[in-house]
Parts: sequence; C-alpha cells; structure tokens
Amino acid sequence: MDKEKAKSEIGFLVEKYNKIVEENRVKKYNEEMTKKDFILPLFRALGWKVEDSREVTAEEKISKGRVDYGFRIDGISKFFLEAKSLKVDLDKEKHFEQAISYAWHKGCTWAVLTDFEAVKILNAEWKAANYLQSHFTTIRYDEFLDRFDVL
Repeated sequence: MDKEKAKSEIGFLVEKYNKIVEENRVKKYNEEMTKKDFILPLFRALGWKVEDSREVTAEEKISKGRVDYGFRIDGISKFFLEAKSLKVDLDKEKHFEQAISYAWHKGCTWAVLTDFEAVKILNAEWKAANYLQSHFTTIRYDEFLDRFDVL
C-alpha cells in the first residue's frame, strides 16, 4: 500500500473514532471491538499483514499470560502489542508493566500499548524501577497523520 492510501485509511479511522466520541459511544467499546474496528485496521494501513500469522500473531503465549499481538519481519520479533479498550486509561503503571513484561519475556526490545486513542511505544530493555520510565514516545490519534513517519 502506498503512503497516500495508508494516510487515507488512517484518516478514515480517525474520523470514525471522532464520530464515536461525538455520539458518546466510547464506553460501549470493549477490547475485542477496539482491536477489530481500530487497532488491526491501523496496523493494516501501516503495511502489516495482520491476517498472516507469520507476520502478526494473535494471543501468543507468554510466561504469565498471552500478549494480544506479536509483529515479526522474516520470523524475527520486532515488537509486541498490548491492546486495551477505548475507555481504558493507558497511563496506569499496571498497563505499562503488562506490555513491557510481555516483550521482555520474549526477548524483544519494543512494546506497544494502545487503545487507538494513543499509541505508546515502550522500551522493554530499559531497566527502570518505575515502568513509566520505560516510555519512549506517545502518538495520539489526532497526530497519526502529522506524525505518520513515526508510526
């Protein structure tokens, strides 16, 4: 998919999210709905083959649970993604800990924590007493197009 088509698809997702906010339907979205309607389409638009289990795995077993998605290139893990529903406060340390722990146990440097409203990129190798200090950057949904190259 070329860059302009990807931006167009992401723009559509942003508009869809804004409409849900305007209609006060955010709290009706559970994690599965959020993944299906927003998170997977976002990563598909970014060029990931989300239907190909060699590239994107779902519910991969980790020592203490299952990570929502693992993203690979040529069989090598690039990052693990922990998804949350639209209504979840991503800034809680327990969410950072969960995402970082999954990536760390798989020997992967990067973890992504997202509810679509924000994509938080975390470094699982930074040894910090406070998981929040492993935060690398955040890209909010209203910045997706302006910061497309960072995504």
